[in-house]
Amino acid sequence: TMAYTIDLTGKTALVTGGASGIGYAIAEGFQEAGAEVIVTAQSDESLEKCVEKTKFGTLRKLKLDVTNDISIEKTFDEIDELHILVNNAGRIKRGLEYRIEHFADVINTNLMGVMRMSHEALPKLALTHGNIINIASMFSFFGSPMSPGYTASKTGLVGLTKSLANGWSEHHVRVNAIAPGYIETKLTKALREEDEQREKITERTALKKWGVPEDIAGAAVYLASDRASYTTGTTITVDGGYSIT
Repeated sequence: TMAYTIDLTGKTALVTGGASGIGYAIAEGFQEAGAEVIVTAQSDESLEKCVEKTKFGTLRKLKLDVTNDISIEKTFDEIDELHILVNNAGRIKRGLEYRIEHFADVINTNLMGVMRMSHEALPKLALTHGNIINIASMFSFFGSPMSPGYTASKTGLVGLTKSLANGWSEHHVRVNAIAPGYIETKLTKALREEDEQREKITERTALKKWGVPEDIAGAAVYLASDRASYTTGTTITVDGGYSIT
């Protein structure tokens, strides 16, 4: 008997902010399913730290700033064929985002950056009947008291996902999002080191544990595949049940 598999063989995926954390896990998941994967990072340091040899093959690494049109054009010039775009690059400036310049900076990366990348990718994705996966957040549904810019950008991302899914269905391009809950990454390290905060989050989460980046990769591999060919404009929440308690 054959096992039930998801096969991405022959597909090329681009994962922004894929040098570490959730993006890197998604890249590995795509590779495991047979895809060729390109990851991007904004800084040379992040690119250098990114281990290109995974257990499933070799990642291609490109430097990319999603707030810079020239950088984006250069990146797409390096890519022949594209089937999957994961908009994972994002930033948060906890405690600073009530200041307009920081608010604008976060919106520019997290929301405008996704639109820039999606727009530039569309011609290639239309040719392959490909798809886009946007990485949203629990703060697409909750208001973070520390991060109004991040919250606004991630809430906006859910709406943008629906709009692009609607508008680009005529090009046979599906657009979906994933909203991760509390995941053990570099980004949440400080939070996990505060005992009280960590416990509070674990306690509230229905499954009584934090997620790992691979948990997000599972949803991404599904959404990227033909198994999800009738799924578009949706946001899959992967948060251990944090948002239902």
